[in-house]
Amino acid sequence: MEMSIDALRQNARQVVDDARNHYISPYDEWSSGELRELLVQYKIPIRDSANASHEMLVRICDTVFGEEIAESEKDSRRQYTFDEVVTMDAAVRLIQKVFLIRKAAKRQKYHRRQYNHQDEYTDHDCEEGTDQSLEGYSRGGGDDSFRHQSMLRRINEQGDDYDQELEVEWRKPSWKFAKKFETANRPHRSGKKMAPYNWTRATLGRHCYSGGCGEQLDLWNEGRTSEFSQFGSGITNYFKFLKWCSWVMSILSVLHLPVLFINALGTNDKIGLSVSAAMTTFGNLGTAVNVGSVAIPGCDETEFQFEHCEIEKNKLASIYAFIDVIGTVFFAIAWLWLRKFEAKESRVLNRSTVTASDYTIRLTSVPEDTTEKELAMHFAEVTGEAVAAVHLAFNNAKEINMYVQRGKVMQQRYKGVQRIRYEKTMMKENRGQKKRLRKLMREREDLTLLVRQKDEKRSKVVHQRQKAIQAFVTFETEAGFVEAMTKYQLSWFRTHCCCYTERLKFKGMRLKIEQAPEPSTIIWENLEFSSKGRFFRKCLTTSVALLAILFSVLLTFLARDFKSKVLVNASKSCPAGFFDQDAEYQLELVENDLDLSHCYCSTLGTMEQWNINQCHDHLMTSSKATATSYGAGFIVVFMNLFFTWLMDRAGKFEKHQSLDKMDESNMVRVFLLKFVNTGCLVLLYGQKWLQNLVRVRFDDASDFNVDWYATGGTSLMIVMLMNIVAPHIGSFVAYFRHRAKIRRLERNLTADKETKGVWYTQEDLNDFYKGPPFKLNYRYSQVLVTIYVCWMYAISMPLMPIFGAVSCFLSYWVDKFLFCNFYQTPPMYSDEMGKKGTSLLGYLVILHIGMSLWMMGCEEIFQGEPLSGQQYPDDWRKGTSSTFRQKLFKKHLFPIEMTLIIFVAGMLLSRVSSTFLRKVCGCLQCLTCSTGNKLKGLKNNMNTVQVNYSSARDREIIKGLSSYNILQNPKYQEAFAITPEFATNHNRVTSIRGYNTKEGDLCLAETY
Repeated sequence: MEMSIDALRQNARQVVDDARNHYISPYDEWSSGELRELLVQYKIPIRDSANASHEMLVRICDTVFGEEIAESEKDSRRQYTFDEVVTMDAAVRLIQKVFLIRKAAKRQKYHRRQYNHQDEYTDHDCEEGTDQSLEGYSRGGGDDSFRHQSMLRRINEQGDDYDQELEVEWRKPSWKFAKKFETANRPHRSGKKMAPYNWTRATLGRHCYSGGCGEQLDLWNEGRTSEFSQFGSGITNYFKFLKWCSWVMSILSVLHLPVLFINALGTNDKIGLSVSAAMTTFGNLGTAVNVGSVAIPGCDETEFQFEHCEIEKNKLASIYAFIDVIGTVFFAIAWLWLRKFEAKESRVLNRSTVTASDYTIRLTSVPEDTTEKELAMHFAEVTGEAVAAVHLAFNNAKEINMYVQRGKVMQQRYKGVQRIRYEKTMMKENRGQKKRLRKLMREREDLTLLVRQKDEKRSKVVHQRQKAIQAFVTFETEAGFVEAMTKYQLSWFRTHCCCYTERLKFKGMRLKIEQAPEPSTIIWENLEFSSKGRFFRKCLTTSVALLAILFSVLLTFLARDFKSKVLVNASKSCPAGFFDQDAEYQLELVENDLDLSHCYCSTLGTMEQWNINQCHDHLMTSSKATATSYGAGFIVVFMNLFFTWLMDRAGKFEKHQSLDKMDESNMVRVFLLKFVNTGCLVLLYGQKWLQNLVRVRFDDASDFNVDWYATGGTSLMIVMLMNIVAPHIGSFVAYFRHRAKIRRLERNLTADKETKGVWYTQEDLNDFYKGPPFKLNYRYSQVLVTIYVCWMYAISMPLMPIFGAVSCFLSYWVDKFLFCNFYQTPPMYSDEMGKKGTSLLGYLVILHIGMSLWMMGCEEIFQGEPLSGQQYPDDWRKGTSSTFRQKLFKKHLFPIEMTLIIFVAGMLLSRVSSTFLRKVCGCLQCLTCSTGNKLKGLKNNMNTVQVNYSSARDREIIKGLSSYNILQNPKYQEAFAITPEFATNHNRVTSIRGYNTKEGDLCLAETY
């Protein structure tokens, strides 16, 4: 006991002495790899040295070598160059490859010795079935039968390797894992817990100033930061765009309330015959010939001491014009606000979010014989920064598509193998098991043959050497990315005429680079298609879309023609003082002349009209008119859905190189098609060439007259009313069906939280919980159509801004709810789609002003006064209409015209001045061969906290995919039916050839 105490005291003194005189080992500055290399050099065996800590290795070297070896080896230590590291890595891979080949040869030799010609997994009947199938192949004759037979022989020669996959015990898919899969594949908060978003409380921010007036306008303390920022600026800008649209349309609705109330007090009887919404339009004010003044809402002559509670139409037109100018100025200012803050949002997110594209450039063309090593060395030399990875894209679209088809067969085969495992594990004593097994084994054999056939077909089709067409170079730091962009992003003149040194060329070729898109958005099989080919495909799909538009025009013209003919029966004017008479006298007049039935029956309810025989015809006429309006609206809504489906197929056909480009193109064209189909068809009624084309003629559709508001205007408002809910019906139906089937499954869970039904694979159970993708382009296009149509017709149909505000408000909450609870996690969309949508709103200002001039210039409703001050002759109302110049120079149109001139002049001046300054700066930079402010702009977009690419990848702080390896893209992993382990160890599609999984030769590995 005393010795142990003495020993403890001695150890304690030693610890104190060591602490006082701290010994710093000369090996502390050596890396772990260098210490292991030193031990190997002196043949010192250390078990499990790969897992030994640096401190342990330092202690061993101190004990074995001491300070002398450290001093003697100090000069021999060296830092390997990048070329040497690549050479050593290739040598290691070669050694590993040779080792694996030799090991596989030994294993195959062993199995050949143990080969038994009997199939231990099938009985005698199954063997007979196999022989019969072989005979069937041989009877086919020719090379095909010989090929099938040789394939079967090669498969059967694998012996236990081929059937070893069937010995794996079937495992029941886990419901708990499927729930985790659902959570992981749905938008969730960052962190290991993957907490879901609360759709009612998640704050998505808005475009506002962080202080001052902007902060005061933030009524609900939303702030500027969105909780969806981890999904990229495309998602955050979309939801902020919806908020912006809701606020803008709400304020415009309030501005147009006086127009709404005054229009509703009109006295046009024909409008009253149709849908009541048309009573709020200009058409309800009546013609200038019959109605010269309009009642003022809420005016009482006795209370307000007014001589007349009416206002002349000319003065009313001036008031409407000023209201429209105020609304236009407000919309223009709000648009400029949106443009500024969308750009600011992108910069803030780029600086606070780490993505793979922050480090990566894309070379749009490279020499055909380029290798990854050559590009890495070239850019490391040019920029002076380390290159982390290089990934090449090849002209292998056919190969990728063939591997996708192969992957589908592999997935079917894997499911068949799982069913065989289920039969062998769970149904051993079940009646009919042998028969089911024989059938499943034959299906497995057929699918195996099909895989071999696809591999042979691929080897024949893809026989030539693949050529490199593009490259993605990832730098270790953002500084390397900025340096490369600064050196290579030159103008066309500087690239081809001057300032392009030989040092920048790669194998004598001038390189063109750009910032790489996010790896999750790249469509690799489309990279080999040229811009000319894509343009031709776009022309083809656009032609199909135009034919669809023409078909929609024909249907709506027929509906419009039918309604016009129906309303002709009720076009007779009512006698003077008809409405001042009592009901009996009115009914007596109607009995004498049934053409006046609309004068009497329009004041009655539907049931009252049904009970009076004289009103039956009027009731049928009004019902047909209303049904035709709704029918035309349904046609427009249906064609809008068809355009969405058509452009979805067209986007894939056009071979865009990234999802961002494809979605942006689809968004613009779907928007244009829907806009023409929704808001412009009613304007085409008066086009004589189009009437002749579809062989339907209208006599009253030449202008925005009273009859137009009773027909075309009514149909347009019905369409926009249906568009409030129509885009969301399909999504909600899909959501409720999805939740209903999940509830049915979870109600029948066992006590151990396992499913009662049979799920053969974990993938099937996972897919059961998977939601649809979140398609951002179609949402943008739908919102743009709503804003365009509602604001374009706002002054003459003041219900439109209200429809727009309700539609945007509903879209915001519906999309937010479904995004949090239904859709899959979206790819990292860039802000290009949002910028494109915002730029399109600038044209809306000009379009709205032009439409306001057109609608308020209709002399049938507003006569107006000329700017010259001359009065129209007394017989003008009975004469012909004015010329275009006379219509243009009206007093009530002058404020609108000045607003148009100022806005267009400002836009042109801004474009011309910015273009001029850019050209001047470009010329100066070309003469001095400088980069100007380009370097400053790139540095401003760098991340706030700098981190190396390798460190960010290892710490998993990169948002989205971290690699430009096609095999590491989950979409392609699923399509190729490969495992993440395989994708980690390979980086080319060609490596899938002869892919063997860890379970067997031709089966999918279980990754769950």
